Amino acid sequence: MYNLDERNKRLIKLLQENAWQSSEALAKVLKISSATVRRRLKQLVQSGAIRAVAITSPGITGARITTLIALNVSHENIDDVIHECVGHPETKWVASATGRFDVLVLAEFSSTEELSRYLQEKLIKIEGVKDSETFVCLRVEKGRQILSLD
Repeated sequence: MYNLDERNKRLIKLLQENAWQSSEALAKVLKISSATVRRRLKQLVQSGAIRAVAITSPGITGARITTLIALNVSHENIDDVIHECVGHPETKWVASATGRFDVLVLAEFSSTEELSRYLQEKLIKIEGVKDSETFVCLRVEKGRQILSLD
């Protein structure tokens, strides 16, 4: 695990706000040299602490339906259900959880018909899934980086 000092944390936060900033602009805000910014960026990328990705704007690239699907799963099947969901191209994030649901799945669909097919043809067929509840996200304010244009 890469150890992030406060300066690297501030650098990452600035990049999350606007990744197009020059090393000179970042250096000015951080009060360090632009060469130091470039060296730190290189180390962060090489360590895997950060990576560059393109984030789409759904209003421009085509609307996507983002959903959170909460699953009740037989306890002996949790790992298998997670593994199966990870393999679905629609899923962007999968986690086991405490509380009312055992597994949470964040997924994207191009239409309600595609969501319906996923629920009826894929999800229902996974051994161990006892019940599900689907939440359609009306607006995503944070976390757009985990959503994609497929």
